[in-house]
Amino acid sequence: MMTPPSFRRHCTGLSFFFLLFSLASWAETKTENVASAPVVELAGTRLIRVKSGSLLEQKFNITTVKKERINTPLLVVTGAVVARLPIGSAPKEDRWQFNSIELSGVYADWQRAQVEKDFNAKRLEKIRELTSAQYHSQKLAVDRLRKLVATGTEAIRDLTAAEATLMEVQLGGQKDVYEAETALTVSSRSRAALERKLLQEGVDPLLLESSAPGVSLVMADVPELRISLVSVGQACAARFYGLPDQVFAGKVRSLAPTLSAERHTLRVFFELNDKADQFKPGMYAEIGLGTDPRDAVMIPTDGVLHSGNADYVLIGAQDGLWRITQVDVGESIDDRIEILKGLREGERIIGNGAILLKPMLVQALQNEEVGGQRPHFGTKP
Repeated sequence: MMTPPSFRRHCTGLSFFFLLFSLASWAETKTENVASAPVVELAGTRLIRVKSGSLLEQKFNITTVKKERINTPLLVVTGAVVARLPIGSAPKEDRWQFNSIELSGVYADWQRAQVEKDFNAKRLEKIRELTSAQYHSQKLAVDRLRKLVATGTEAIRDLTAAEATLMEVQLGGQKDVYEAETALTVSSRSRAALERKLLQEGVDPLLLESSAPGVSLVMADVPELRISLVSVGQACAARFYGLPDQVFAGKVRSLAPTLSAERHTLRVFFELNDKADQFKPGMYAEIGLGTDPRDAVMIPTDGVLHSGNADYVLIGAQDGLWRITQVDVGESIDDRIEILKGLREGERIIGNGAILLKPMLVQALQNEEVGGQRPHFGTKP
């Protein structure tokens, strides 16, 4: 059966109409989907997706990480002059000046303990020498009597008496040596206890013995979380509140063996040249630790986001994706901050404007704490 031409034209017109309608519906649906896509959302574990070309993305200042040669401090803490050894003719032990009467008293007790320790050490040595001499002398007498008894020229009772005397000399010598060793142990423990007290009061006893005239000993407390940044021999710079126009260079001489139980800080000790007689015990200073020249990663301070007890930056993973990365930070220099760990040269990060993504960062970290990712959410335009 043949279809009339007019009917075929009519059907063709309807098909074209439905095609136009379908295309319009698809375009409308696509437009709605694009319009409803969130500007920012969580896209995975520690991943944030930002819609490309959005007004939010335009607010970001994207920075490429570079290294710079700097000599600014790794860490800045507050310190104080705890002791000073001026130049003079009096004995070194009598010239030390301290920042408190208590510390001066502990130092005097520590000196007396050293004298007692030295005396007991020499006494023990002499007692051992005397005991040995007495024992060998009596032993020679016993050996001689044994030979004479064997030949019949001496009575056996004389040999027995000599052997008893030898035993008395041996036992008496052991007692004297034991008492001398005990006295030396007590004096050594007393001196060690006073050394610990000196450390608690803020001065390293080893520096009191080794420092040359014309120096001041400075002590600074470093927080427990930052002690990995400090080491013996490290360069440092001190700016005293009483001498604000001068910067004094020094080096870390020693570290306390233990942390302060009350403050959870590590005490750092270093010397400063004081031949010009500028410092006084008790003076406070701002201490910059770690001023040796180094290659450092510097980024805008606004690029670091703090959450909980950690710091984070947003590293570019791919177009529109930013990875939440934990970093260790150093000191700030103007509007930049040093990154000690967590960033590599050449990586892209969000500098100014990163704060706009902090709510998403906090949410991502909270999702980790509860053990899994929650459904994605975002901000619609």
